[in-house]
Amino acid sequence: MKLLHTADVHLKKDDKKRLEIFEWMLDKAGEMKVDCFVIAGDLFESDTDATQLRQTVRKMFESVKCTFLIIPGNHDLHSFGPNYDYGENVVQLTEEPFHFIERDGVRICGVPYQEKKFSDCIRNIPKDIDILIAHGTLYDQSFIFSVLEDIETEYMPIYPTHLDGIARYVALGHLHSRNIELQYGGTQVVYPGSPSAIDTKCVDARYFHLIDVDGSDLKVSKCLVDIAPHWVERDFFVFPDVENEMIIKIESFLAETDDSTTMPSIVVRGYTAASEKEFKYRVQSMYTQYCKRFQDSRIEIDTQSWDMIMKNRMVQRFMSKTQELDDRLRTKVFEITFPIFDKVLR
Repeated sequence: MKLLHTADVHLKKDDKKRLEIFEWMLDKAGEMKVDCFVIAGDLFESDTDATQLRQTVRKMFESVKCTFLIIPGNHDLHSFGPNYDYGENVVQLTEEPFHFIERDGVRICGVPYQEKKFSDCIRNIPKDIDILIAHGTLYDQSFIFSVLEDIETEYMPIYPTHLDGIARYVALGHLHSRNIELQYGGTQVVYPGSPSAIDTKCVDARYFHLIDVDGSDLKVSKCLVDIAPHWVERDFFVFPDVENEMIIKIESFLAETDDSTTMPSIVVRGYTAASEKEFKYRVQSMYTQYCKRFQDSRIEIDTQSWDMIMKNRMVQRFMSKTQELDDRLRTKVFEITFPIFDKVLR
């Protein structure tokens, strides 16, 4: 059996790009002769979007010769069940605490999103599961600290000890920003990430996963969603007397960024000798010339006049100590110290 695993599609009525990318994935499933198309939660951005798009999505599902296995996520929790028709080839895994099925000898178990701990949902789960599908936050120390600020992490906590040996492959959904692949004993665990760059945290290329189950053999491969652009983040810190140089650096970054696959997200912080308005106007004018090249882009300019930081006595003493340095060394010192001053004094 061949399965395709994706999650966090977050289809929206007013976002044609997400629908386009999802339709591209359906075409890929047909080309690859996939038997089951797994969606590990949050097919829709909201229950309202699910209501508005259900007929469109049903037609899309019916156009593909495979079975769709879908669990609800926290965004579309109330959009699935016996009262909702997504087509004859769609299996909605909505039974709580888990929903077990078997297809062509492959044992599959879905854990729909629930407002409880994952450990409570799997207490009586069957053994020898091949594919487990779930939607929640995996607290693995190898990556979780990078996403702790995201409010999404509060949903349905999952711990590595819950997954070791629970299945041969765990198809997770909920974390959008990037593809994550982990191994706990004999259990392979994957977050594919959203196939679309649904926010600026989606800074890597977009992927889905292909799982090939042949008896005791299980092979997993990562496949690029090559029509989906992703965000590229870049921070610039400016300080007095390098304003022109910094504008050139920002312009070079925009000029060199591939407009077909990436979307720039720029943050400019720091202090300027020129007036705040003048510097911001120059940066914004330059940015406007480039932003139309990209499918989307953003810039945040958070700079202040040099006068603000020079009112601080600690900075005044520091500046007097650096006056004897040559210009190049002094500039290097400023590159290191001014971001620190910025954090301390704000």
